[in-house]
Amino acid sequence: MNNLAIRRLSPRVILKDFIKDIWVFESNGGLSEEEMQIIAPNGSVKLFYYYEGHVSAIRVGENAFLMPKHRLFVAGVSDCRIIADFDQGKPFGCISMELNPAAAYRLLAVPQHELRNIIVPFGELTGTSAAGILEERMYLASNPAHKADLLQEYLIGTLTRTVRDARFEHGAAAIMASCGLVSMESLSNEMGLSDRWLRVKFEERLGISPKTFASIIRFQSCYQALLQDKRGFLQSGRFNDHYYDQAHFIKEFKRFMGHSPAKYTSLQNEVGEIIYV
Repeated sequence: MNNLAIRRLSPRVILKDFIKDIWVFESNGGLSEEEMQIIAPNGSVKLFYYYEGHVSAIRVGENAFLMPKHRLFVAGVSDCRIIADFDQGKPFGCISMELNPAAAYRLLAVPQHELRNIIVPFGELTGTSAAGILEERMYLASNPAHKADLLQEYLIGTLTRTVRDARFEHGAAAIMASCGLVSMESLSNEMGLSDRWLRVKFEERLGISPKTFASIIRFQSCYQALLQDKRGFLQSGRFNDHYYDQAHFIKEFKRFMGHSPAKYTSLQNEVGEIIYV
């Protein structure tokens, strides 16, 4: 195994519109001490399950959250960077399930703004008894793919207890399809909602305002392009397709990553970049 390896698992067919990605991260240790371990915000709620190794904490902005091994956790949508604080020199294994931004409310039936920028045990949302049974089954499962399948099996059951909000899903899809460039005025008109009710709808269903969500999607478009060409991205001016000028792009990049683009490209962040490259 390389120092860091990743596998992508396919969601079950019934969940393909609800689960964006399922990743299995594994390391035999030996990651560089210079590794930053920064996870960029992307508008998705994430479910984490560490089955090997020890995580000191996961930091979301200025707050730190403990994540013991063999426990399932929910990381709500974030509008800031996440830092995975684990010992780079020791082996670890983690399942990360990213939910579709437009569908997390169907699988986690709580107002999503209550989860914004925090990490909570799965049992706080589902009840400790049900979560304990699921975690025990995942612990006993023989491999990461089986563990992830057990979690999907549980999530399928939640779909029958929630109701689809087609208007919200259409609005979220419009923002993603436009790479975050759709104006809030046109989105409000298209959805037939006032600006206030649009914000209320998104904060309840997604956890953040539509404007913030659009900013994250716009940032992600440039971030992923930068990862493909760290040397030439800024010089090429490709960010001009998404931002008024370079100053606006740099300000937004620092908001979400904690560093300017130029500084970031000099850092090592294999943990945060491996799913994109």
